[in-house]
Amino acid sequence: MRLNNSDLEFVKRKIPKKLVALMEGPEWYDKIFIAGGLIRSSVTGEPISDIDVFITTDIKPIDIALLLEPNTEKHFVTDNAITITSFKPSLQIINRWSFKNPGEVVKSFDFTIACAAIFVKDSGDWDSIIDDSFYEDLAARRLVYRYPIRNEDAGGSILRVLKFYQRGYRIPLDSLAGVIARLIKDFDVKKIPLSDEKSVAHVLTGLLIEVDPNAIIDESITMEDHNVQ
Repeated sequence: MRLNNSDLEFVKRKIPKKLVALMEGPEWYDKIFIAGGLIRSSVTGEPISDIDVFITTDIKPIDIALLLEPNTEKHFVTDNAITITSFKPSLQIINRWSFKNPGEVVKSFDFTIACAAIFVKDSGDWDSIIDDSFYEDLAARRLVYRYPIRNEDAGGSILRVLKFYQRGYRIPLDSLAGVIARLIKDFDVKKIPLSDEKSVAHVLTGLLIEVDPNAIIDESITMEDHNVQ
């Protein structure tokens, strides 16, 4: 499926002009994709925190970053991305993952409401790809887990569940179970038996901290809020 034309144009207007001009250069057709949060937030009217820019496997992320911002003092580099702080919202050139095409980007996301990408195709026209349930789940503010094949820290999806929950989204029980399964699938029960709840919780906390050492969970969210009994 695709974004409707109105949403595609609306999302495009949120992209910095310098990035739009770069993507519309013939040498970059089908090689640079914008995906994820910008598209979701543009459609829902939520604040946009940053813009995630994905590239094909034959491009070096630093080359795109330098074309957009030659001053490397305005680059903040991590294992996951090169963030260009001179743009508002900031641009994140993803360097941990690269893809052959925008369809692969969309398939890599964990929730249907994130499965959206826009790009310039070979004809020079802007195009998009979204999950078949993107609009339906976004309208319902529903997190549906997709069991993606992705190289990511185990706790990434569960931290995103907490963040979306704080924004008023809900998650069906089967999707929550899938997210939990991803977190524990590589847990070594031979070293720590599941009956030792405190030790298991300590290990799982470590896995979550590895994803985001600065993560702060709102203390106002209680077990009752999550309907956990």
